[in-house]
Amino acid sequence: MELSVAQGGKFTFTIKTKELAQGLRRSKSNSRDNDFLVTCIGAIGKDGVLQATDPLIRASTTAITDAFPFPQIFIFTNMTIVCGLKTIYEWNGTTLTLKYTAAAAGGLWSAVDFYDYVYMSNGKVAVIRDAGSYVYATSAIQPTATAICNYNGQVIIGAPDIDGLGTNLVLMAAPINLTLSQLGGWN
Repeated sequence: MELSVAQGGKFTFTIKTKELAQGLRRSKSNSRDNDFLVTCIGAIGKDGVLQATDPLIRASTTAITDAFPFPQIFIFTNMTIVCGLKTIYEWNGTTLTLKYTAAAAGGLWSAVDFYDYVYMSNGKVAVIRDAGSYVYATSAIQPTATAICNYNGQVIIGAPDIDGLGTNLVLMAAPINLTLSQLGGWN
């Protein structure tokens, strides 16, 4: 690390890539002069330099009217996918774009990505996103699943091609309509 003090007390402090790559010190008992960062507030190490964190933008998910636990949001390498009970949207940073509507409602969506390729399932239908055309389609090859995990490039799935598991967080019911009326008068 390098500190240069100019006339008038102004200074520049340079953290080289080697020190930045070491990250934060692992515990407070580590000495302060061993080229580990002590604290880092409001910045992250990215592309070899410290950068301010990107501001968080609230995604408008009003298009998804399904009850809890929807919408589900998947932050992947090259895209952000937002899912409703039967619908799959892509978030481009400002709006949701409908990409796919499943024929059958299942449970929670589970998904893995390999850059532009996505394999996802809700237990009733398996859906893939083609890496070349970016089109979502039902897969006749991949099995349906209730759990999907990427383990070092190998896809591991839970409950392959099993329909109707014992528990499900999704209620299969129409929205509840409520009508209120007043009996009597105000005093």
